Amino acid sequence: MDAPTERNLIMTMGRLNARALNSHPELLQAGPTGKIDPTYFQSTMEYRQRVGQQLDNVLRFACTLRSFQLACAVLDAIVMFKIGCMDAHSETELKWFQNFMEDKYGKEGTPKLILEDTYLGVPTEEPSKDKEENKTEAEKKEEEKNKLVQLIAQSRQVTTTDDKMSLEMQITRQHAEAFTKEKLALCQRQGIPPQIGMQAYRESWFIIVRAYKLNEDGSRMSNWDGAMGGSNPNHFEVLKGNKHAIFEMLTEDTIASFEKEFVGSDVSDRKVIVGWPFVISNVAQKSGKVKIHLPPPDVPGKYEFSVTIKSQEFLCGVEEFKLVVDIAQGVKKKKEENQEEDKEGKKDK
Repeated sequence: MDAPTERNLIMTMGRLNARALNSHPELLQAGPTGKIDPTYFQSTMEYRQRVGQQLDNVLRFACTLRSFQLACAVLDAIVMFKIGCMDAHSETELKWFQNFMEDKYGKEGTPKLILEDTYLGVPTEEPSKDKEENKTEAEKKEEEKNKLVQLIAQSRQVTTTDDKMSLEMQITRQHAEAFTKEKLALCQRQGIPPQIGMQAYRESWFIIVRAYKLNEDGSRMSNWDGAMGGSNPNHFEVLKGNKHAIFEMLTEDTIASFEKEFVGSDVSDRKVIVGWPFVISNVAQKSGKVKIHLPPPDVPGKYEFSVTIKSQEFLCGVEEFKLVVDIAQGVKKKKEENQEEDKEGKKDK
């Protein structure tokens, strides 16, 4: 093994065991006596930054390949590397993290997202951001009118020929107030102006959406091909046809391994429709609305969309919910009809 590889392995194992190492009595005694290499912590920070960037790249890679299993594994690896533990699902580690957060932030300080007003259907208009007190009577009446239009839009059924549909949810951060108090106290202790100290905050979460076609009895169809948005459901054929850079990076054996993941029954369990990150940069932000656009399925019928939300920062539970939407047969657009007529005409000739 060459020296750079060996060093990287040592740094990786050191980081994954950081929780145990950083509280080890010998390391705690070595600091005050000057027995630690002064470049140690600087080197580990630089290494953590490089690995973090690589893991973000692999997460995008997993979503491009539509691999739910790989995306979840990468998200776990990101958290393990940030926290410094070997297993993101260990009951011992989860309990330690919960106790640590409660000791530092209180009972309400455990990171958790509360999901409300979940909706999947025709995209809605964004509400006005003007403050209520600054609005004229005419503007208030117009806003009420827009709310009525939005309710009517939400009642309209999504069709197979719609350009997109919208997944929307109201997200409340249970831990926002506790985190803000602690952050302000830290700025005060360090003599840092709160405006500057609060700017350094970053909290990342990742949303993964999967889709299932339902049978008449409500059970999941095991052999649905996953056709959505009028594109080829075999995303590997699309990537190959476009000569995507991924296929330049991977060996034939690796490509074959990924392709096997999407063969057989229950492919929908393993296939990502959309992977979407959202980042909180304001520690005090209590709630906000998240909107993600999805392509509608190509075939009418009932569909179940499964939404999984995982943290990229904390050892905490996975948030999940499901929404069922009824997709109607859409009316073909004039341009598409003309194109089909031209094709038929050429065949006849």
